[in-house]
Amino acid sequence: MAESALCDEIIELSAAVALGAAEPGDWERVEQHADECPKCAQALREFRDVAAVLGASVPQVDPPARLRNRVLLAAQRTPQEVPVLPRVSGLPWLRRFAWPRMGFSPAWAVAMASMLVSVLSLVWVAMLQGQVADLRSAAAAERERATRYDQVVEVLASPQLAVRSLTPAVQGMHSYGTVYLDPNSRTGMLTARGLPPVQPGHAWQLWFVRGNERVSGGLLWPDRLGNGYTLIQVPPDVTSFEGIGVTEEPGTGSAWPTTQRIMGGAIKTDSQ
Repeated sequence: MAESALCDEIIELSAAVALGAAEPGDWERVEQHADECPKCAQALREFRDVAAVLGASVPQVDPPARLRNRVLLAAQRTPQEVPVLPRVSGLPWLRRFAWPRMGFSPAWAVAMASMLVSVLSLVWVAMLQGQVADLRSAAAAERERATRYDQVVEVLASPQLAVRSLTPAVQGMHSYGTVYLDPNSRTGMLTARGLPPVQPGHAWQLWFVRGNERVSGGLLWPDRLGNGYTLIQVPPDVTSFEGIGVTEEPGTGSAWPTTQRIMGGAIKTDSQ
């Protein structure tokens, strides 16, 4: 019975120890007894686990009368030295609690390792998906560029290729261009240099001119120096047109020129 009474007393003191309300002598007494008594050691661990989460919202219960009186008596005495806890940056509320000496079971370690592997796997998969998307975009851009190069080569290699020069149509401008026409494939190419900047969302549009008729050949978006090239569509009866003009239009293209042309040239030559 003496041993049972001692354990009951130690268990009650363990609650005060876990709460940081025990006297230094009681603190050492509980620790020494817990090292020798598995039952009291388990109770001390449980009290410390509960104390570690006292900041959470939990239902309030009345403590045992003997424990309540002991805690109130300790509070009326001279303040004790409270162990200094390490500062946790960003989580100052954690300093209010005594850190329990927690034991980590093999099952807990395996669970944490599995969770870590799962998280790392998800991150790795996300990174791979991003890399695959980038590679697909790059491959699509390369295919488009290769197709454009093939079309340019086809135009320039055509035996029916016709080359026409474009000169400034506005005084003081220094914009020049060259138009390559392939009636056989009904495609062509426009190259330009020295074009002035256009408004945001606008581009240069090429027109085939025949009397009062205007037929769009395509759009050109030059670089910041006003230079660039683009493939164009050539009317099947291009030889019946009189000239070519280039105007500034919205980036979606216009059905009819809305500005004065910046440069132009003739389709028919003196030899024709």
